[in-house]
Amino acid sequence: MDGILSVLLDIFRQPSVIVALISFIGLAVQRKKFSDILQGSIRTLVGFLVLAAGSGVITEALNPFGKMFQYAFHVQGVVPNNEAIIGTVLLKYGSESALIFFFGMIVNIILSITSRFKFIYLTGHVAFYMASMLAVIFNVAGFSMWEVLLWGSIAQGLFTTISPALVQPFMKKASGKDDVALGHPAGTGVALGALIAKITASKKRPSKSTEDIKFPAALGFLRDTTVLITLSMAVIYIVVAL
Repeated sequence: MDGILSVLLDIFRQPSVIVALISFIGLAVQRKKFSDILQGSIRTLVGFLVLAAGSGVITEALNPFGKMFQYAFHVQGVVPNNEAIIGTVLLKYGSESALIFFFGMIVNIILSITSRFKFIYLTGHVAFYMASMLAVIFNVAGFSMWEVLLWGSIAQGLFTTISPALVQPFMKKASGKDDVALGHPAGTGVALGALIAKITASKKRPSKSTEDIKFPAALGFLRDTTVLITLSMAVIYIVVAL
């Protein structure tokens, strides 16, 4: 019996299983069909594993670049890449990250119901990155696991509720609607930038929107993020190698 319990505990300590269970509960609460619940849970499980594996690939690809950059310019630095960092974090704090993500979402829902900030944070991957960051911060600060989960969930819930509210006045003006909000960790910076722009803007010469800038059709492929990043990294690697 102890052996079976130990196996079950080991399974449910896996971050991918925890995230899949969160998906299972969410779909069940929505009263989806069993086939949809099963499909959604398995896709979440596999997607999480792919994310972790992809993070490892990115990390391995960036390690040589870091060494090349250090050798070429005699500068010690880091590569601020979310995916690469998350891959490393999940190896040590995967369970805490997944649980903070889950309970932080519950705090967000409760606050959206009980407060005047009616915002549900649906940018899932960003929320998960944030949960991982909080797991690292509170663990390094010496908090126990229960304290990490408690304060991490509260911090995440507060941020995911208040951050969209700060940007919403500007989102409403930009989109002309009040039914879409910005769910992004840069929300506070966006709100601050918008306030500064509002104060310093010239009334005589209104600035043009970047949406009005016309680019040559031949450069249209650069709008694809994947293509742009691939070309940029290729150029950077070649320059550093030379």
